[in-house]
Amino acid sequence: MSTIDGIVSYALPGRAGAAVVSERKESDRFMLGLLRACCDVVVVGAGTLRVEGRHTWTAAHVFKPAAADFSALRSAMGKPEHPLAAFVTASGNVDLELPAFRGPGESVLITTEAGAARLGALPQRTRVHVIAGTSRPGGAADGGRPSARAVLDAVVAESGARMVLSEGGPAMLGTLLREKLLDELFLTVAPRLAGRSAEERRLALVEDAAFTPEDAPRARLLSAKRADDYLFVRYAMRG
Repeated sequence: MSTIDGIVSYALPGRAGAAVVSERKESDRFMLGLLRACCDVVVVGAGTLRVEGRHTWTAAHVFKPAAADFSALRSAMGKPEHPLAAFVTASGNVDLELPAFRGPGESVLITTEAGAARLGALPQRTRVHVIAGTSRPGGAADGGRPSARAVLDAVVAESGARMVLSEGGPAMLGTLLREKLLDELFLTVAPRLAGRSAEERRLALVEDAAFTPEDAPRARLLSAKRADDYLFVRYAMRG
């Protein structure tokens, strides 16, 4: 989800979540629920987890009116009731009391050795997967951020996943694009312009990755749909 000018968060206290950008539009919530209903794993970065603190990453949570339909779809696809929720944190600085770790589905914390050492006692349906790979220095207490390849290898090892949905936030998307591991991009464009300034920095759709005109990722439009003034586009990423 982004505004017309590519902003994904207003970065304001108490109003940094995606729901503020989308205005909790029903069609957007349904689309997100459908994506979750179809996937094996939802990958979420620690920054997104902190901003969306009261969230649980299930299809029913985001769009309750279609909960029974989502459940029937997952059953018909031979999937468990809920996708595995995979939270990526290099530092291990997460609140294990959040609803995400107390919800109906299983979850896994993908972290480094330093991050695992920082974690306390885990909730009953949560486990830890320690990885060694880092993409580049910066952004984490232990001096590195897990690479996208290491994260994907971890979720496949944990679940045998064939379809991974990344809701990881702008930094996670930047890492996936930089490592050329994103197959498709689903984007909801909200009919708003947020703007940014030196005082109001605001996150864009892609962060921590900057491309030249020669190596900028290119996409092929697969579909475009609308609901009122909201646009839902699906791209296949080339290369």
